[in-house]
Amino acid sequence: MGKLSIRREHFMYSYNKFEPQNLTFQMHHYYEILFFASGQAKYIIDGKEYEANSGDVFITRPEELHSIVFTGDEEYERHFVQFDREFAAALSPTLPERFDNAARRKKIAAPDVKKYGIDTYFTKIRECVLGKPIEFEALMQTYIIQMLAAICGCAGKIFEPPATPSKKTMEIKRYIDGNFTRNLTLDEIAEHVFFNKYHMCHVFKAETGMTVKEYIELSRFMYARKLHFQGKKMSEIASLCGYSDYSLFYKNFTKYSGGMSPKEFFMMNNSDDVLE
Repeated sequence: MGKLSIRREHFMYSYNKFEPQNLTFQMHHYYEILFFASGQAKYIIDGKEYEANSGDVFITRPEELHSIVFTGDEEYERHFVQFDREFAAALSPTLPERFDNAARRKKIAAPDVKKYGIDTYFTKIRECVLGKPIEFEALMQTYIIQMLAAICGCAGKIFEPPATPSKKTMEIKRYIDGNFTRNLTLDEIAEHVFFNKYHMCHVFKAETGMTVKEYIELSRFMYARKLHFQGKKMSEIASLCGYSDYSLFYKNFTKYSGGMSPKEFFMMNNSDDVLE
């Protein structure tokens, strides 16, 4: 079966297998645990890139921007579980905080996924969804909670850091990070890092999974979130992020907000979870 999913009020499970395609960045109000079964890709979480290998697990927290960028033609297969804070809290008062700390580490490499049996819970959940036993609801919740406990059990010692880009790509990122709040051109960046503009764009895309322009837009989006939580007005945020035209700020913002306007997005994300 190529596609399978089940959704409840506080959690959901999805399995899918498909050919590589362009996927947009997404952000949601749930925790997500993704089991990367097969494919050739990189996983991007809040601007940091992680190599994706068969059997790896990736964890995103609520309001963390993330996407998969494919680096080959191999068929992509994945399972994921999403759940909200209320789901874990209702079953264990200590689990939400413990899991949130573990989720900050983002990736568990395949050998440790297998060592701690995290992959087996995805298998059990899929079989449960397919078989629909009488105890379906209880089993689904039990398997998810056991998975969270297993992830908490291995936290702090086996999570894998982001992939380290080349020195040249790091130079490009550093220059963008220090200058994205003003009008920034590809010619200027290329001149600063002593690189041919077209070769620079090719190398950056190959290593990060996004274009130089997308990285600039993503940096501005992340900064807009921070400025909002500092109490800045929308027009001021647009200007401080480097946009002279509010309509352009609006257009680029919706690329990373799931299509929501800045006002809609900030109303739904009115929390203290600010990225540094």
